[in-house]
Amino acid sequence: MDLLTILPNFNTKPYTHILPPLERRHITTVDLITLDYLEIAKRAHVPPADVRRLCADVVIGLHGDLGFGIGSAKGSNNDGDDDKLGEGQVDGGNNRLDLSRWNTISTLDTALDELLGGGIATGYLTEITGESGSGKTQFLLNLLLTAQLPSPKGLGRKAIYISTEAPLSTPRLSQILQSHPYLSKLPANETPSLANVLSITAIDLETQDHILNYQLPVAISRYNVGLVVIDSIAANYRAEHASNSMQGLSARSGELAKLGHMLRNLAVREDVAIVVANQVSDRFDMMVDVPQQPLQHHGRFPRSSQTPLVNRHTKLAMMEANDQTPSSSPGLLSSSLPSSPSPSSQLPPEDEAFDGAYIVGHPVRNETLSLSLQQKFFTGWGDGSEVNESQKTPALGFVWSTQIACRIALKKEDEIDLSRVAVPIQASQPPKNGSELTKPEIKTARDVSLQSSPPQPSISSQTEIIKNESPPTTTVSTVTPTTIERITKRRVKFVFAPWTSGVIPSDKSTRNDNELEFEIWKGGLRSIPKTG
Repeated sequence: MDLLTILPNFNTKPYTHILPPLERRHITTVDLITLDYLEIAKRAHVPPADVRRLCADVVIGLHGDLGFGIGSAKGSNNDGDDDKLGEGQVDGGNNRLDLSRWNTISTLDTALDELLGGGIATGYLTEITGESGSGKTQFLLNLLLTAQLPSPKGLGRKAIYISTEAPLSTPRLSQILQSHPYLSKLPANETPSLANVLSITAIDLETQDHILNYQLPVAISRYNVGLVVIDSIAANYRAEHASNSMQGLSARSGELAKLGHMLRNLAVREDVAIVVANQVSDRFDMMVDVPQQPLQHHGRFPRSSQTPLVNRHTKLAMMEANDQTPSSSPGLLSSSLPSSPSPSSQLPPEDEAFDGAYIVGHPVRNETLSLSLQQKFFTGWGDGSEVNESQKTPALGFVWSTQIACRIALKKEDEIDLSRVAVPIQASQPPKNGSELTKPEIKTARDVSLQSSPPQPSISSQTEIIKNESPPTTTVSTVTPTTIERITKRRVKFVFAPWTSGVIPSDKSTRNDNELEFEIWKGGLRSIPKTG
């Protein structure tokens, strides 16, 4: 068992009678803090109460090892040290993490730094994901300059930019240096320089692997590098690995696991911040407007479960509720065929005292662990109440999500400015008899009220129009060519990280307490304060 490897000071004396059975069943520390203690006790044939105490002490020990919480009171071999604060723990009763343990790279924006917990921390593998045009590259270019600043805003070290798509935009870096209000006023000896940004292009996956495994470690130690940027990590994998075959996905998963292991060890060993950009793909959730009346007595099979077993049971339940039976002959009556047993009758009886959330054979209890429900907590999309938001999923799948320590999602929404859209208005214009033409009135969409079509004139009114001696007027529809102006709104969402919660403290409880709106301008990135 890997418990003493993760927590060397953990006191194992109270649990010597259950640790050997747990080790024989290959129960790891991750299982102790993620699985239900009843399931662990059932698998290893040990008392559930002892497993429950062990799981609680492991969690306390992990909190104490990270400098968070009350420390490891029961799970430590050091007796009498309970009243002492651990390394990185702050006094005052709040038990907050001491952020001075991490060296961070600032974004030079107060609101963004507050959301990110001070900036991008060193020693971790950080991912910035988002669709095209959301601002990923602009975010990375800003970090290339701020990493050269002295502490606490930067690291005072150089940066490496590894590109897999487009080369490094040096004109944009120069524009940020000249336009940013903080960088442009620095003295010459403290101003970031483009000469301190080392760039290289990886044209294919083979070149990328050679750069990351052999050239990058040497360059970090030789040139005093503090930031490594890879833009983007998914381009070469998407181009060279097929995602529609099991063999291709298996090969890609193995390479991603090796790459993540290498980058994480490199970040910890050299104390550098490794930031990668990742692409996204559209996520199509299941239909939510399907009526559920036929499934009222089979409510234990939620519609969002996507396993074939549940889909089969759901179809059988629907046909059973409608008194229908699948048959290839339309002439056979449903009553002549034996009805299949109800899916609910095949399930084990409910036991309120047993929480078997990890039994594979029960689709209802597995619903909480399904990817369709869990992905909203680590992808960055789907955990809010915004129903109009288009759902995205970061590329490279769940395997890559387990390799990174931090994920930052950049979102983009395009809106149309209705106040700038012109609507053609009909105007009466007399024929060419020397009189001046009536200029049509152009109104915006907000000034035009919705009206029904004009009523058709009666026969008597048509006769009066024919007998009228005045010259007839013609109706001309004037169409003015206008360009529809689109407004792009961008938001940054802090999904997860080990050094901060990514929640902005606010007096008002809003759904976007972990999201912040920002804009891209010639000086880089800056946040947009909330109105109201």
